[in-house]
Amino acid sequence: MDFFVLVGGDRMATYRLNLDRALQRELDEHFETISHHIDDDGLEVVPFERENFHPDDSEVLRIRPFDLPDFIFDPTQNAVGWAVLPNDEEIIGSIYCLIASERGGERLIFQVIPKGRRLSKSLLNVVLSRDSFVKLDAPGLVIDDHCHAVYKDSGLYFKSLWWLKQIIDISEYYREATEADIDNLGAEDSVFIEDVDSLKERAGQWVRTRIAYILDSKVLERFSPNELKEKAAAFNLDLEVRSVDEIDKLVIPNDPKMLRSTLKFLEEEYYSGPITGANYEANSKRRIG
Repeated sequence: MDFFVLVGGDRMATYRLNLDRALQRELDEHFETISHHIDDDGLEVVPFERENFHPDDSEVLRIRPFDLPDFIFDPTQNAVGWAVLPNDEEIIGSIYCLIASERGGERLIFQVIPKGRRLSKSLLNVVLSRDSFVKLDAPGLVIDDHCHAVYKDSGLYFKSLWWLKQIIDISEYYREATEADIDNLGAEDSVFIEDVDSLKERAGQWVRTRIAYILDSKVLERFSPNELKEKAAAFNLDLEVRSVDEIDKLVIPNDPKMLRSTLKFLEEEYYSGPITGANYEANSKRRIG
């Protein structure tokens, strides 16, 4: 296998990993093993459609056909000539995904590298060597036993939409909300739309796909308006909660900029990034604070 990492933040890029023979063999075996969590003939393949957000243990979701973005496709087609990951702590600290590529990119295995699995020289990282602990003096990664997506046969297979969205933008594969969906959003007990007719009139493909996701994922049923407001504050986002008939409701604003930020948050397009604790937008990995 060839191994690549995706780097986000201010220095977005894809790099190939240089591995010694022993580690190469171990990683090959490890990624083949963990891929069976998603790539297993015993799993029932379920097309990614409305309400298929939470497969059970016997199912796996699939988008097919799926076109890989260039920042993933191009490196897998030119592994030998692709840039190698440099020994740069800032770059290593911004890695958000590790990819194992087989047969020239015909099959890809993805593992998200979240906060806490990027090792920085500025932290005191220690490991047990024989009978004594020793300090790690170089930046690195902790590779675990999870597989978050597999690409094969022109299809993308996954179990968790949230994890997948940390790797790839799949918004174009969402359905678009209908007029009735927008009415249903406004009818939610926990939601107040400032102007339903205006939202319908101005809502393009971007807004409608986000509304569809928010409704289908049932995020508004799982969290109260005040819980959502508190969570958003961690990303310096100020969601408005308004009391209507003595019931707290999350405001879906008219202002285009505020509407965009509110929908992006509800669609879970924000996440806590590298070791620094910086916050990022999922998919684009653009730093926001």
